[in-house]
Amino acid sequence: MEVGIDGKLSFLDTMLIVEDQTLVFDLYHKAFSGRFLNFNSHHPLYHKRGVIYSLVDKIIRLCHPRFQQNNLIKAINIFLNNGYPLDFIFSSIQKRIKFHINKSGTVEKKIKEKFFTIPYVSSVSERFAPIANRCHCKLAFSIPNSLNKFIKKGKDQLDPLCNQNVVYKISCDDCEASYVGQTKRQLKTRLHEHVSNINKKSKSPTVITSHRIDQNHNFDWDNVEILDREASFNKRLISEMVHIKRQTHGLNKQNDTESLPESYLNIIQSLSPS
Repeated sequence: MEVGIDGKLSFLDTMLIVEDQTLVFDLYHKAFSGRFLNFNSHHPLYHKRGVIYSLVDKIIRLCHPRFQQNNLIKAINIFLNNGYPLDFIFSSIQKRIKFHINKSGTVEKKIKEKFFTIPYVSSVSERFAPIANRCHCKLAFSIPNSLNKFIKKGKDQLDPLCNQNVVYKISCDDCEASYVGQTKRQLKTRLHEHVSNINKKSKSPTVITSHRIDQNHNFDWDNVEILDREASFNKRLISEMVHIKRQTHGLNKQNDTESLPESYLNIIQSLSPS
């Protein structure tokens, strides 16, 4: 059981203070580095404004009024140290305070909103806003380079052949030909099917089998490359089609990419080969 000192007790983000047999609340930080999302980072502006909003919300909702001014001053200094312009800080704080003033006493109606999410690229992603509006959706941005890509949990590394929901490429050992496919099962299961198809006589051989028999070439089964991981079937199909088009000497059939709009071809061709 945690014991308070001098009439104060910390609990999560709050400091409980006993004054004249009454509880008042203040913000509480444990070990705090002072680091927030830096203003110069590659994130959409509303993410940075949201950082300010979240801290202002804490101050307004959790703090006793007599602590609010001091906490707002601390917040301003923190944001200045993280590269936020002073006018941006003030305008965001003012806007959020007005929001809370206008919100008090009103009953919120919950409206289920639809979101159109795309990866964020500065000065490019914002141009999709009119499209989202026409579809009666709100535009939201995802950040491809998130911390979980760099900070991993201490788990044993999974054998690549045990991966599921992948787009993969099988390369020929004797020429530059390659085949791109996708599977929701473990990769080793799908590769076993490819090998089995080569070994058995079939009236409708796969493109891999045909290349093996017609050219007498072998495939590099020990170095199959995982091009993408995607749990969503539709997204995985799109990824497969993109990587098929990026091949230099692909073995895939033409109908493997029929669903890919032609407007994307110029963009795909400008990318380096898979």
